[in-house]
Amino acid sequence: MPPQPGPAARSSLRKKPPIFLPFRRSRAVKLQASGKMDNIIEAKELQIERKHFYVEFRENERGKFLRITEEAHGRRNTIIVPSTGVGDFTAAISDVLSNNGSTPS
Repeated sequence: MPPQPGPAARSSLRKKPPIFLPFRRSRAVKLQASGKMDNIIEAKELQIERKHFYVEFRENERGKFLRITEEAHGRRNTIIVPSTGVGDFTAAISDVLSNNGSTPS
């Protein structure tokens, strides 16, 4: 039979209670709770093979932005481009496609 640890050893073996950090509501949660939501200015939806794309031009209290969301196989990916960069963003896409030699059909 192995020896039993003394009282000092037993107290160090006890599990420490988990540390819970205070819950901080994100800005998005605060906006939704206060009723301040994004306004959709224009939206388009398209399906390419098994992927669904949602292209939305939106506005909130910080300004206008383009949101592109891809849904495929139960996963969702989103990118957001501020309205000040939409021209550069679309120009970069155009450059990449034209430097390929031909646009995809």
